[in-house]
Amino acid sequence: MAERSRIAIKQKDNTYKSILCFHDGNLSNNGKMLYDNYQDSIKVELLMSLGDLSCLREHLFPNIFHQHNFEHPLDDVCVAYHRDRGEKINFEIDKDLESLIKNFSLSDQEYLYLYEDGHWKYTDTKFKDYENIVLKDLESDLIKYNIINQPTFNNNCFIDELSNELVQYDKNVDFYEYSDVYEDDIYAFNDMKKCLSTISSVNNLIENLCSDINYFASENDLSNNDILNNFKTANNLLIKLNYYSKILEKENNNEMDI
Repeated sequence: MAERSRIAIKQKDNTYKSILCFHDGNLSNNGKMLYDNYQDSIKVELLMSLGDLSCLREHLFPNIFHQHNFEHPLDDVCVAYHRDRGEKINFEIDKDLESLIKNFSLSDQEYLYLYEDGHWKYTDTKFKDYENIVLKDLESDLIKYNIINQPTFNNNCFIDELSNELVQYDKNVDFYEYSDVYEDDIYAFNDMKKCLSTISSVNNLIENLCSDINYFASENDLSNNDILNNFKTANNLLIKLNYYSKILEKENNNEMDI
């Protein structure tokens, strides 16, 4: 369905970079897709680097062992006009938030999604007068309209599973460094669980994964199957860590309120 949307990010210089997505712009499609798969700044910046999109999907890059182009796209990979159809790359830069919202209100786009300060906000064109447009929290409305469930999890099981996955990832990426740091897998597991106990340590893990993803994508040959698998694993772990970080922050805030 051609429900056009604009996806934007606030940049370090306080300008706003945005791209058009031609299809499936509503909350249940692009809204949920952004919430589920694009919760870290590095991945959002890489999304912006593709320029205007035909379709937003959970993965940015195709598996090089499968054909992916505009006419024959993979189901789970973004379809970009520049990369996949050879068109000139296109994006917009607005000097401030007011300019972004005003230009959006004057366009034929129906939804605006903005990544700012680590969170997604959105609005639609219900009000064409830009002065009446209000950005709303994406997660809250996805819950409100029953598109996602209230984020909950079994704390102990989730942490154990995530610790195991992180340990295995470290082991696969650099076995020799892993062996130098940890006496055995049990020591590594307990150390990882300790890292998952504080927000600052979780944020450090997120930063390290972002660096790995950027390195795999820009400096390595993704035709190497081991590198490609590590790249995919890092992306999946990043989604889980971002999710866990938000829950941890909420729990800490609730304790402070009490």
